[in-house]
Amino acid sequence: MTEKQPRQIQGREKQKGHERERRIQFSEVTIAAWTGEISGQHLYNPTSGYASGSTSGMHSLDRAVADIADGGYVIDLRPLADHPHITTWVFRAPMSNGRIEGEEINRLSDDVRKAAGDMASGLGGAFQDLALLAAARIGEPLDGSAGAFDYVSAAYRVVYWGSRGALIGKRVGDTLHWSDGRQQPIEAKPQTQGATLPATSKPPRRGK
Repeated sequence: MTEKQPRQIQGREKQKGHERERRIQFSEVTIAAWTGEISGQHLYNPTSGYASGSTSGMHSLDRAVADIADGGYVIDLRPLADHPHITTWVFRAPMSNGRIEGEEINRLSDDVRKAAGDMASGLGGAFQDLALLAAARIGEPLDGSAGAFDYVSAAYRVVYWGSRGALIGKRVGDTLHWSDGRQQPIEAKPQTQGATLPATSKPPRRGK
C-alpha cells in the first residue's frame, strides 16, 4: 500500500461522513389530495441549514418514507380528494414547524399581520390575497386552535387531518404503521425505479 492510499481512504471516509451529516430527515411526508404529489417537511435541527425547509415533487413514497425520522408521520390526503370541503381544509390547515411532537402553536404575530396589511396595496395577485387574509384574520378558528398562518408540529397536523379522514402513517423503527391497520416495512435503500404509492380508498387524480 502506497503512502497516498491511506490518505485516499481517509478522504473517502470523511466524504461519507459529510454526506451522512447532510442527509435530510423529514418530520412528516404529505401526499396531496388531487395530484398525489409527495412533499416532505425537514426535521427541525437548529444546527442544520436545512432545518426550516421542505422538499417537494418527490416521485417515490418509499424513498421519502426512508428519510422520515423515527416517530415521524405520513399524511395521505388522497382519500379526501372528492370531499366538498377539501379546498377549505387545505386553506385553513396550519403549517409545519419541523418538529414531530408538541402542542405549541407558533402564531403569526400582530406586527407581521399589520405589516402585511400595509403592504397589500403594493402587491398583486395571490400575494395580495394572502396579505389581506393574514391582516384581516379571515378563516382563523374561533376556538383558539391553530390557523392557516400558524406553525405546529407534525403530530398536531396529524390530528387536524386525521379527524377529517386522511390516511395517517407513523414510522416506528423500520415499520410504517397506517391508521387503517396496515404495517409497511421500510426499506433502508429503496429502489428508485418502479416504486408505487400504496392504494387508498380514493385513487389519486389531477388537481384543478
